[in-house]
Amino acid sequence: MPTPEKILNGLSLAANSYTLLSIFWHIIVLLFLILLISGKRPSNKLVTIGSILTMLSVALVAIMVSNPFNAVMFLLASLLFAYITWRLPQTAVSISWDFYSVTGIIMIAFGLVYPHFLEDADFFNYLYASPLGLIPCPTLSLVVGFTLLFHGLYFKKWMLSLALVGLFYGIFGVFRLKVYLDLVLIAGSLSLVVLSFMIKNTENILKTK
Repeated sequence: MPTPEKILNGLSLAANSYTLLSIFWHIIVLLFLILLISGKRPSNKLVTIGSILTMLSVALVAIMVSNPFNAVMFLLASLLFAYITWRLPQTAVSISWDFYSVTGIIMIAFGLVYPHFLEDADFFNYLYASPLGLIPCPTLSLVVGFTLLFHGLYFKKWMLSLALVGLFYGIFGVFRLKVYLDLVLIAGSLSLVVLSFMIKNTENILKTK
């Protein structure tokens, strides 16, 4: 196992070497948020596919900075979530404003401006170049955020699998790397676990219609 210093140096390298990719993801998320604000409701599978692509982005960057652990973990996670997406009954996402959707908005904002690892950056830089799509925790925070916003897509397998990955990286970040910002990811992942026990699966909702 690499030392915390080596892991942190690798994350810093990823965050500062591929900012153009991060800016790309910020633009994509902004366009998607504009779509939602305009009243459009995309399918749940579009949301999951977009989430998987951000995870594949993290895996690619991990390969580029010689971080085999994150590369393997995010490639495996992408395969798992691709399988779950294939099993997910397609329907339009819905937004009902409650504790979980508001928590989702907070998680999305946190992922977009994740204030760590950029060198010599001020707050404005984090608005468009925080390491979204480059390193695990901001990327998972964003995916958890959208999942909470859409009430888990009403699919327990997606929620619990994502919560497990989020808890692993959040706990690792806090207790191994001492990146206490990742407490936010832990909180969001735990919210997903609670939500998963409070809603019906998409299949059951479709059967009752």
